[in-house]
Amino acid sequence: QESFPYELDSWVEGALVTGGVGLVAAGRLVRHRQDPLSAGAVALLDRADINPFDRSATSQWSVEAADASDVLVMTLLAAPVGLAIATSGSRESWVVSAMYGEVFLVGNGLVDLLKGVTNRTRPLVYNGHPDIPAEARFDVKARRAFPSGHTANAFASAVFFSSVFTKLHPNSSAGAWIWASSVTLAAATGFARYQGGKHYPTDLLTGAFVGSLVGWG
Repeated sequence: QESFPYELDSWVEGALVTGGVGLVAAGRLVRHRQDPLSAGAVALLDRADINPFDRSATSQWSVEAADASDVLVMTLLAAPVGLAIATSGSRESWVVSAMYGEVFLVGNGLVDLLKGVTNRTRPLVYNGHPDIPAEARFDVKARRAFPSGHTANAFASAVFFSSVFTKLHPNSSAGAWIWASSVTLAAATGFARYQGGKHYPTDLLTGAFVGSLVGWG
């Protein structure tokens, strides 16, 4: 029986929750100040203005891929909840749940704020594919590409879940499989967002970095 490796500290948790709430509030404030693109602004967009590394994203569009990314990220978001439920003892379950709540709060607050500050136009707006609905181009969400929230949440959950599992079960042979499978699912989430025309590669890489850092921290 391994000793439980985590404990809560009122000062640390208070700082994390306060900081997370502040990030969420700032993100919401900036979001309300965002305006959708006008028809004239969309007409002036040129994919040649996108850097070569990201430009291929402007030719991507797939409703199925976007839907798949929703399923993948929800699966990863649920995994740590299952870990908290499976953890023996009410105190241990509470500690894991509190840590995961902090991950979700800080990670999403940071991503929301970055999206509102950068105002990056999604690649699908540059795409002239006839199946892309007009509302997708003129929705204010079309200006919230950077970074990828799905990818950030996927990697935050994957890294948190894998890190906590291996610390709770340091002698388990399942640790390597958990790391490999969860990170692979997180990467697949990001790739599906790319195929769906929602994000550029740099959005995905930044989301993966931010999510991994928050989940590990």
